[in-house]
Amino acid sequence: MSQTPIISRINEIERVWTPEAIWTVPTAHGEANFNFPVFGSGAYDAVVGQVIRNRQRLPTGEKIAFMLDEAYNSVDEGIKHNPRVESVRKIVKDAWLWVPSVNIWTPKSAKTPGMYAVFDEKGEGLSKKYTIEELENRLSGGSTDREVRFSIDRKVAFAPLTTIASGYHQKGTLSKDGAFIAKHGVEGAEKLDNVAQVFSGRPRSWTIDNDSDRLIQTLSALDGGWYRGDDGLSAYFDSYGYRYGYVLSVSGSE
Repeated sequence: MSQTPIISRINEIERVWTPEAIWTVPTAHGEANFNFPVFGSGAYDAVVGQVIRNRQRLPTGEKIAFMLDEAYNSVDEGIKHNPRVESVRKIVKDAWLWVPSVNIWTPKSAKTPGMYAVFDEKGEGLSKKYTIEELENRLSGGSTDREVRFSIDRKVAFAPLTTIASGYHQKGTLSKDGAFIAKHGVEGAEKLDNVAQVFSGRPRSWTIDNDSDRLIQTLSALDGGWYRGDDGLSAYFDSYGYRYGYVLSVSGSE
């Protein structure tokens, strides 16, 4: 009876990314589990792509704000001086921390000009083009807080241009600024006010002055002012994703 010959072969085993550590941070709506090591550094599309390909989730702006407040202001000294947490502060000091969200700036000539903020859940970045009709449909039935409109699932927001300031801010005022509220939520903007207090300089933001007749889409990042030569929390609402930055992925339920 003949036997099937045994042949030489290689079976590739799918490599699954596994976190080395998980940092659980309390948030306004429960808790967020941030994974280490961080993804990056790289341009926005490359880094969020790494997160998605490794079957991890991207953090919302609100979760990022709560995480940063804990990194800078935790009452637990063991957390504050943990090497993992220190590495987060080093990222903010020396690079960009990407905020996975897309900003859609309306023309200033629009009936109600302003900025839409959409959580970039799938990591599509600027490749996905949004329309006002689509965004307004998602905002329908939502709520308004501090003049900023939110969708029911809090993944889309709209801040009127009259609520948004560009340039330097007085400390303690980020939680009144529409761009920060739309991007990070009311409670998240308050947490960024706490973070801004740690720096010697005033917080600063960069926005889009849309004099065109079309929508302009941009991305967002945070740093400690290194890029512009300041020592203050800086928010870039005008990025096109080219600078090098990092992302902390999240795990668990939303």
